This record gives sequence, C-alpha cells and structure tokens, in this order.
Amino acid sequence: MKERTVGGEHKEVALDSFLLYLIIMNVVTFLAFTVDFFLCMVNPDLDNSAANSLILDVFPIAGGAVGMLLALFVWGGLGRGHRMNKGNIAWWFLAIVCLIVWGLVVVAKFGLITLDASIDGILSGWDLGKLRILGIYLAVLNVITLVAFAWDKHVAESGNDYGRRAPEARLLGLCLVGGSVGGMIAMNVVRHKTKKWHFVWGLPFFIILDIAVVLYAHMGGLI
Repeated sequence: MKERTVGGEHKEVALDSFLLYLIIMNVVTFLAFTVDFFLCMVNPDLDNSAANSLILDVFPIAGGAVGMLLALFVWGGLGRGHRMNKGNIAWWFLAIVCLIVWGLVVVAKFGLITLDASIDGILSGWDLGKLRILGIYLAVLNVITLVAFAWDKHVAESGNDYGRRAPEARLLGLCLVGGSVGGMIAMNVVRHKTKKWHFVWGLPFFIILDIAVVLYAHMGGLI
C-alpha cells in the first residue's frame, strides 16, 4: 500500500499490480538462483543439467531479470559454476536482454514515454540527422565486431601467444549493442563460433531486439 494526498486528505492506494508482480517475480528469481547455487555446490553435476537451466531460464523471461542479475553478481565470485564463463555466459546475456525488454515495457506502462504505435507514426517523422549518426555508429561498430571475430579466430587457430583471445562476453557485447550483422558475417566467412548456440541463435535475436529498440525510440519521439 502507498499513501496519496487528495484534497488535503491521506488516502491509501493499492500498489500497482504490475509493479507488485515484478517485485515478487524478482524476489522469487533471486531466491531460486540462490537455492540453485547452493544445490550446485553440493552436486556440481546439477550445474550442467539442461533441465535445470531451462527451468531457471523461465524466471528472467517472466520478468525476473533484475533478480537473476543480482543473484549472479552476489554469488558470482563464490562458486566456479556461477562466474561469467563459457558455461553460463548465456544466462548473463539472457538476463541483460530480458532486462532491456522489461525495462521498455515498464517505461511505456508508467507513461515515462508516450508511444505513437500507429502506422503513420512508425513510417513518418524520422529525424534524418539522428539517423545518419545512428548509421555511422552501426557501420563502425559492425566493422569492429567483424574484425574482433576474425582476430579471435586467427589467434585461436595460430596457437601463438602474442595475441589474446577475445572473451565471448566481449564478442556478444559488441553484437548486443548493434554489431550483430558484422558478427554474423564473420561467423559465416571465417567460420567462427558457429557451434556455439548462444551465438547462432543469439545474434539474430540481437538484430531483432536492436531494430525493436530503434522503432521504440522513434515511436517515443527520440529519433
């Protein structure tokens, strides 16, 4: 419950059900990952269980991304299985993506931005100056991403220690913020990360997400 002053009188107003749902979901998610962490300490094989991963994947998708990220940060340094590594990096990026999506939903839900979702609103009114800046940003970023993938492939195959491998988190991060096209080109040209499902499925999804974010920003009058 929260209080609101109306005509000089204090009245109790029920907490918004949507906000209450998100709070409960994130608390439950944090607790679920906490329990999972301690169970994995007792039985390390559980951390590699596909069923265990699929069950936990549901929580951030359902709105518990903050709770998931908090749990990963809190327990990340205490157990091998929950540090950001090749085994669980997909969890981190799943939580980040879900946080972005639910963040956009919350912004629209509580009127922090007014969206014009009409066909005319989507097709017209684009700011050409901002589009040019966005285009330059994406072009440069995708070139950087392509080079990063190619360099990582080169270092991996050469066996030389003069160059450090690019962490998967860095490659996925570049793709998430707009470099997925460059990443997909590199994957197909130099055949890098083609067997990693979080790259194979993640990059196309990042493209869809980035397009959705741009359209969202345009409908909100930002582009």
